[in-house]
Amino acid sequence: MPPKQDNVQKLLAAEEKRNKLIADAKNRKQQKVKQAKADAEREVASFRDERDREYEQYRTQQDGGADAEHAELARETDKELEELKSMTAQRMNAVADKMAQLIVNVNE
Repeated sequence: MPPKQDNVQKLLAAEEKRNKLIADAKNRKQQKVKQAKADAEREVASFRDERDREYEQYRTQQDGGADAEHAELARETDKELEELKSMTAQRMNAVADKMAQLIVNVNE
């Protein structure tokens, strides 16, 4: 019976070795999954940071353009108002002269 007992011992040892290999493989798989998850989280954070920087640059650029456009519109508006004031003053003088002439001509 000793050879049978040796075979049983060999089978038990083989099963134990198989279980150890399976456990090691599971542990390696879990480590790879954890590593992959950590890598993915780092990549997502990096991507998010990059997009946030791009957004801030775009926003700054757009805000700067809007400010420049606003200033240009304000200058144009002021210029047009000055032109209107000047034209109004000229016409008021012309109207005053015309009224004075009419008043003077009536009295004659």
